[in-house]
Amino acid sequence: MESKTLKKKAFFVFKLTMAVVLITLLIRNVDWYTIWSEVSHASLPLLLAALGFYLMGLFMCIERWWRAAHYKNFAMTFRNATEFYFAGLFLNNFLPSFLGGDAYQSYILGKSEKRYPAAISTVMFTRFIGLWATIILFFVFGLLGFEKIFAQPLYAAFGLGLFLFMIADIVLVYVYAHPRFKKFVEWLPKRIRYFFSEVGGYAKWPFLRENFILSAVFAIVGVGMFNLMIFFALGERVPILPYLATVFLISLISSLPISINNIGLKEWAYYTFFPLIGVRPEAALAVALLGRFIQILVSVVGAPFFFKEKKEYGAE
Repeated sequence: MESKTLKKKAFFVFKLTMAVVLITLLIRNVDWYTIWSEVSHASLPLLLAALGFYLMGLFMCIERWWRAAHYKNFAMTFRNATEFYFAGLFLNNFLPSFLGGDAYQSYILGKSEKRYPAAISTVMFTRFIGLWATIILFFVFGLLGFEKIFAQPLYAAFGLGLFLFMIADIVLVYVYAHPRFKKFVEWLPKRIRYFFSEVGGYAKWPFLRENFILSAVFAIVGVGMFNLMIFFALGERVPILPYLATVFLISLISSLPISINNIGLKEWAYYTFFPLIGVRPEAALAVALLGRFIQILVSVVGAPFFFKEKKEYGAE
């Protein structure tokens, strides 16, 4: 247990270091007077439109998680799912720790019925189905805007890496279903075997199809349209197909667990990738900062839910 705690602390220090390094690089290389000018002249109505798209995306995420929980026979209402999800957002933005929003959602869902592996699987399933939807959208819009995307070496390198990831994932699913792999799983501890069975339990095609479509719509609305409205609020016009491919790639990069709540990583990705399709780097970074501000502002709503649940379970 002590060694596990040390590993967690070391990983936390690594993520903190990465965040500091990336932020330092941006501070040293960015014209912050221009950034402030961009932000201070942003259109409020278009920022409110961006907020609307972000909230729509959030409720699609909640719907997706709620469906996964019901698939695993958890008696969680949509209202409870909303409260837990917003509490997780608040935890991510204001109380960065070893727990995190995903772990919190898994814990709070599994605690009532003491079914932690099943609860964790609901969060993992929604993450993986969202990951696949985003990757496919990146390829679709990347191919449609080929000359500005995959014709560039950096985009091509990421495209190749994601393609290999998809192949490896498909092979893993095939191997998992193979009888020989099942014999290997029998040698694993009972808790790990149970967890594998829970994760592999989302096998019904209609359920998978509906969640994939919901994840794709979320990506377009909660990521694509949300950021596009912020670009418009700054008076920046972007080429739509390359923009969509880029914003989905940045979404994938920002989800890498190498920084605390992707601080620094997300801003670096905006500043690095959007200029490749002709967007001014200052405008791209201003969009990242405004987007993060909106996300943090919305996550404040989760504070009462987080402290309410903490008080209830702390009293047990």
